[in-house]
Amino acid sequence: MFVKIDKKTLQEVGISSEEMVLVLEADLKPQVVDDTLTDIVCGRYEHSNALATYKYKTEK
Repeated sequence: MFVKIDKKTLQEVGISSEEMVLVLEADLKPQVVDDTLTDIVCGRYEHSNALATYKYKTEK
């Protein structure tokens, strides 16, 4: 599950994969979105922008 962590409140909210893709498409060049998404799911990368930090959290 993808998680959005608000930088002001530090509140964690689950987001869909579609929402995660929209964030990446808005923040990154189109040619790196797929690789970045893979890196997030594998735990190698946490995406961050002015509003939040995004990561993948394994459901338990």
